[in-house]
Amino acid sequence: MISIIVPVYNSLKYLSKCVESILNQTYRDLEIILVDDGSAYLCGKACDEYADQDSRIRVIHKENGGSTSARKAGLEIADGEFVGFVDGDDWIEPDYYEKMVLAQEKTGADIVLSGHFHDIGTDSRQVRDNFPVGVYTKEQLLPMLLYAGHFFEYGVQPHMVTKLFKKELAVKVQMRVDNRIVIGEDAAVVYPGVLEAEKIYISDICAYHYIQHSNSMTKRAIKSSTDKYGLLFTHLEEAFKEKKVWEILKPQLKQYQKYLLFMNQISVFDEKVLMPYGGILPGSKVIIYGAGVLGQKIHRYLAEKEKISIALWVDQKYTVYQENGFEVHAPDEILRVSDYDFILIANTVQDAAENIRQYLIDKGIDNKKILWFSEEFRKG
Repeated sequence: MISIIVPVYNSLKYLSKCVESILNQTYRDLEIILVDDGSAYLCGKACDEYADQDSRIRVIHKENGGSTSARKAGLEIADGEFVGFVDGDDWIEPDYYEKMVLAQEKTGADIVLSGHFHDIGTDSRQVRDNFPVGVYTKEQLLPMLLYAGHFFEYGVQPHMVTKLFKKELAVKVQMRVDNRIVIGEDAAVVYPGVLEAEKIYISDICAYHYIQHSNSMTKRAIKSSTDKYGLLFTHLEEAFKEKKVWEILKPQLKQYQKYLLFMNQISVFDEKVLMPYGGILPGSKVIIYGAGVLGQKIHRYLAEKEKISIALWVDQKYTVYQENGFEVHAPDEILRVSDYDFILIANTVQDAAENIRQYLIDKGIDNKKILWFSEEFRKG
């Protein structure tokens, strides 16, 4: 049997699809642990109603403590030999866990890794690890564990929801995580977990759907002091030193730190506005190219900063974002705007950023006006 742990916090709108997708798995030998993490009454009540309908469902009601404490609570009562995690506003395809279990049985892996779909509206993008499919030892993964060599690409994606863990391993690493870690809490488990594993299988499975919506963590401005991030970075440093891999992972962690801080706490770079882009003078007008997670964070940051004005926000998938309530326009609208100083490419993948740059140059836009992360920021 495997245990599926689902932290639930006020996700009533999405909970039905999430739970039904687990109940309808072709792999039947599982238990589903819904951890009501201090949700509003109706959300907690819905969890209990699901438990009444299917004996495989167990419910924990607890005070709100965040996803780390919710996962710990689920692990404390889990009976499965292996455990998986699903967020309460996501969903999985019917054969997801059958494929994951078969992969584990075939390889004997302590952790099985899959890809996932990043969904917004009707648009869906695959996200995978930067390693070929295969069985690995931790030593083989170390050179690119956190950082694949380009800013910013993970070697192994940090998401817990795309992993099937041997339960004893999950318990060992999860219980060590400080409940106060609210950013990077998945990484705090996944990377130390890899270091505890004897065998890791990176599969070609991709059947988990991460849903981005207006209430997603990725869209909410998280007001945390830099001390909150320090808890995560200290946790990872201690785990890496304990396993005597600090010298290999130290430069990777430095890149991860920059990426995580920029994605969640842009203001720490405020020697100049948007320092990672080389610094932009107050009073400038910019166009943001990209409406994904990074584009949304930059848009919110600049709107709150009020030192730089946004002339236009564009994305190739503008219709999808418009349907979800964002004022995003087609890239060609840039040609209608004359009063702007820079175009900010809001994409963390270097190849994608270069393709956008070339597209803009082909449209006759001066390369000097097109900004992406500076070399000093990426490599320094």
